[in-house]
Amino acid sequence: MSLMHQVESASHKGVPEKEIVEGIIKSITPGLQFRIYLESRDNLDLPTLRRLLRAHFQERGATDLYQELCNVSQGARESPQSFLLRALALKQKALFASKESDAMFKYDKPLVNAMFAHAVSTGLLDADIRHDMKPYLTDGNLTDEELMEKLNLVTCREKERVKKMQQRRPLATMIDVKESSNPEKIQPDGQKDKGKSLYDEVQALKAQVAEIHRVLRTAEPSHQSLPKRRRGCPQCQQTNKGNSCQHCYKCGNLGHFARFCRQQGNDQGSILRDEEHPTKV
Repeated sequence: MSLMHQVESASHKGVPEKEIVEGIIKSITPGLQFRIYLESRDNLDLPTLRRLLRAHFQERGATDLYQELCNVSQGARESPQSFLLRALALKQKALFASKESDAMFKYDKPLVNAMFAHAVSTGLLDADIRHDMKPYLTDGNLTDEELMEKLNLVTCREKERVKKMQQRRPLATMIDVKESSNPEKIQPDGQKDKGKSLYDEVQALKAQVAEIHRVLRTAEPSHQSLPKRRRGCPQCQQTNKGNSCQHCYKCGNLGHFARFCRQQGNDQGSILRDEEHPTKV
């Protein structure tokens, strides 16, 4: 792009076309295949040289540049000034590429300027800066340098506004904390009365529930634990041998259990074990 700019500048100064071609060829590093190729061409005119230069440096066409200008937007870490410069560079590239003789589509300056204004006004990230810059972008009489100055002014104002808002935020936070610590001052009278009546109802309900629990506890019968029966017959209990006692707990005899004891009115009489072991203690 820099070489193309030099060619354009020399043409405007009235430098003969042949001298421009010779100067461009000499500016290329000796020994490069591209310079060798240009030096071997006969009757090389300036339009052909421009096409060869664009192809060699892989410059995009006017259509691609115009499409990129349509979709340009500010990056997340890009400043508004850098974004504007990038959009201006795309605009100039699109205009310059449209002047080439081999351009498929020609984009005139009013069309490119209108697309540039639309792309910048919709590509800025900050909504406030975008709103403040819109009148300047739609003004077709502003030059590029004036547009950059306006953007600097708008950006400075926005930074100042944000700084003031950040300074006011701690004060507003302190006021909110003080008001929240004393809720009676910020509550209307109707809300205070409503809250008080609700509190009284809750306390009355708690008292009723506590009274119901008290009545239920007093109505429940007291379950006293029954004393455990000592093991063994009375005689073994007296001699502290109840745990190893083999006698009947009722009559004190050996050979049968207390539930089969004849003293309980057993109609069947003594069991076989009683007859076989009639021994008494």
